[in-house]
This record gives sequence, C-alpha cells and structure tokens, in this order.
Amino acid sequence: MAREAVVCHVTSVHVPTDGRILYHECRSLAKRYRTVLVCRDDGGPRKIQGVEIRPLPCKRGRLARFLGASEIVGAAEHVDADLYHFHDPELLPVMRRFARRTGKPIVYDAHEHYPDAMDQKAWIPAPLRPLAAAFADHTERAAVPGLSAVVVADAALKERFAALHGRVVELDNYPPLSLFGEPHVPPPGPPTMMYVGSISAVRGFYDMIATLELVRADLPDARLVVYGSPTEEVAGAFDRVMATLPDGALELRGPIAYEDVPAALGEANVGLSLLRPHPKYHKNVSTKVFDYMAGGVPYVASSFHPLRAVTGGVGGELVRPGDPVAAAQAVFHLLSEPLAAQRTGLAGRRLVEERLNWESMEERLFGLYETLLA
Repeated sequence: MAREAVVCHVTSVHVPTDGRILYHECRSLAKRYRTVLVCRDDGGPRKIQGVEIRPLPCKRGRLARFLGASEIVGAAEHVDADLYHFHDPELLPVMRRFARRTGKPIVYDAHEHYPDAMDQKAWIPAPLRPLAAAFADHTERAAVPGLSAVVVADAALKERFAALHGRVVELDNYPPLSLFGEPHVPPPGPPTMMYVGSISAVRGFYDMIATLELVRADLPDARLVVYGSPTEEVAGAFDRVMATLPDGALELRGPIAYEDVPAALGEANVGLSLLRPHPKYHKNVSTKVFDYMAGGVPYVASSFHPLRAVTGGVGGELVRPGDPVAAAQAVFHLLSEPLAAQRTGLAGRRLVEERLNWESMEERLFGLYETLLA
C-alpha cells in the first residue's frame, strides 16, 4: 500500500491561524495529503482544520526572528515531507540551500510585493527603507530561480515572478464559501462600521477615525468596531485617539482567527478598507473586501485599480484614497438606506458565489502539488 504523501508549510512570521496559510491552502491540502504546518507559536502541538501544527517558541524581536530562520527550517526538515511550501521572504536563502541539498520540491508563496512593502514598515528608519526594498528585491531574484515553483496572491505578483521562474501559480485570497455560510442580517442596534485586519496608518486607521467622526455628526449612535493587531506607531496613539471619542464610539477588539471572521461580520452594517495612497496598493488587491462580500456586508473601500478590476465596484462603494469626507458620505448613504445597502451586500455575495471564491482556486493548488509530487 502506497504511503500517504506528506506536505509541509513553513512560516517564521505568521500565526498558525493565518487566513491564507491555514484556512485557504493547508485546509484544502488536508483533504488529500497529510499536511503539517511548522510555525512560531507558544501553544503546543495540535490539529486545526485537519492540519498538524508543529510550533516552535516565538522569537522576541525581529533580529532574533531573522537569525532563527535556520532553526525553523531545521524543524521542518524533521517532518521529512515530500514537498515543502514556505511563506516568508526571510526564509528564502535558507530554503534555497535546503532545496539544493535535499532535491525536494520547494514552493515559495509570495503574499505581497515585498520590496514595495518595505516603505510601510515604521520600524525601519525612513532613510533605510530604499535599501531594505533593494535587499528584498535582490533576495527574491537570487533565490527564486532555484526553487520548484512560486505561488502568488494576485495578478500583479504573477507578472513580477513570471520573469524569474517558469512555474508561477496565481492563488487569489478569495474567501472559502464553506467557512462563510449564509450571509447574516445585522441585528438591531447602533449602526456599525467594521474593519478586520492589520491596523496601521497606511491601512487607513486614522482615515477610519475621521470617517467615524464625520458619520457621527449625522448619526450620533454610529460606531466603529476594529479587529486586528496594531503596528507600533498606531498602538502608541490608541489612548490619545480614544480620549477624543465618546464612550462606545470605537471598540478595539484585538485579532481573531480567520474562521471567526464570518460571525464577527454578523454585527456589521458596513465594512471598511480605507487604504492610503501607496505604490503597493496600485499593484496588490485588498483581500479583506472579499471577506466583506462573502458575508453579504456592503463595503466602502479605497478605489485602487486592482480592486476595481476584480470587483467592478459590485458589493459596495469605491472612494478616493485618503479622502475621509468621501468615505463618510458613502458610509452615510449605506447606513441611511438599509434596504438598498442589503441589496448591495447581496450583490457582492453573488459575485463571490459565482467566481471570487477559494473553491475556484483550490484545483490550481492541487494541480501544482500533483505535478511536483509526480
């Protein structure tokens, strides 16, 4: 009897409940393979969604995490998998050496345009960010050609890596319909805007606050509920921001696992994604908008070309980036016309059902693995 194939995903940065890694890719792969996820986490070994979690203790500080790349790859090697799939650019040099040494299929998963993302990192001194971007670009260009395949999260990334590798597979972060179930109807209560994701200035935290204040001028009981982890520069401003708002206007609830997003969206009237102007967003798609659509929640989002090209504005309203007045007008329109807003949200849900769902990506993932394992 043939041995069941073992596949191993590796991350030194992401939590074990990361949406793309666990709830999209690994959850799907567990249907066909023994699937192991090696990551940094202070919890013990366990199974989530049929995936074996093999954690190493978290490293405190970015330098320690970077220097610990060999340790986490060593833990992955002990899995003795038939195929390895890793998710962080800082692992590229070590995984390239691992591929050369073992001859096993190695897949690099590019979640975003990392050179552009360096300019968002508040912890990198501004004068050093161009150097960090150049280093990220050089690292990918040097290591990627020696790997078995590249998986990317959108069309712009596919175009970037097609120049570096002959096997690039686009797996968009569309929501798994099997997790989202039927759309919720928001319960009675205060009009609620919601944001789910990383919290930073460039991701629109301060624009969301300004939008909230403008909306409350006409709807005094409106509130903003935020789920996610703040970056350092935003975390330091939380107390000051909260002091400027009435009690109950802003709720900061911390990060949640991806599987809990559908239930959280059940109390939202409008989902927000008010990304600030940045080169990265002219290339990569804001995936949280797809989750709002899957939940039947109308969105107000920054109008960048990649999102317009995919959704056509169906399911919500697109507004000029960095313009809280325009965002507030769009939010007020949706909150003051609940039946129209519900129709808008359901139109977004239908688009997800028709083509913007993870199930439509799953066969691409299986096809890649079957090719590499053969």
